[in-house]
Amino acid sequence: MTRFICIIICALFVSFNASAQKPKKSKKQVPVQKEIPKRYELRSGELLLFSEMDGMRTKITVAFDNHGAREVTESVGYRMVEQDLNLKVHSKSIVMNGVLTTLDLQDRTGTKLSLGQYADAGGINFATISDSMKKEIGLVKTNATDTVLGYACDIWTITHPTIPFSGTYSVWGNLVLRSETMTNGVKMRTYAVKIEANKPLDESMLIIPEDIVFKKPGE
Repeated sequence: MTRFICIIICALFVSFNASAQKPKKSKKQVPVQKEIPKRYELRSGELLLFSEMDGMRTKITVAFDNHGAREVTESVGYRMVEQDLNLKVHSKSIVMNGVLTTLDLQDRTGTKLSLGQYADAGGINFATISDSMKKEIGLVKTNATDTVLGYACDIWTITHPTIPFSGTYSVWGNLVLRSETMTNGVKMRTYAVKIEANKPLDESMLIIPEDIVFKKPGE
């Protein structure tokens, strides 16, 4: 790597000197497109997961393409509040064009955030998280492995130093296929039951209902 950097610096130095000795010509500048980093190893796919926490069971569908540049997560869950009374939760988040759109499909409300304002739309990005951030939140990649639906996963653990949060994650291709977390004494277990690798993203999942009322974040 050091040798490569030196070569680049020398090349730039030679180029600079050469251009200084030649008459300057007006050149039309071509805009450089910034490459979107790949979030997932799979180019596209769809996952079906279930999450269980404190009497609530939630069905979660995650679909994406272009390695996660476009991603939809839809969650439908029921929680028994009292006998014969269930509380339904139905939400969706859409990541597209650098914007995170969250929809509460029960209340028919939504919010929009630039991903520049939001650390990571999908939670922890195990592929790109910095060492300093790992230390700050107590995240460690272990030497242990796990197998979920035939996929060999790395196991990560987290023990936050300042808030009551801990857990383990089984990660394959930067996708969390199984996790167990504890937040302030409340346990949550999430696990994948189906993976459809390379499945094209259903464009209809990106459609936002016309009756959604958008609010500012935090309202």
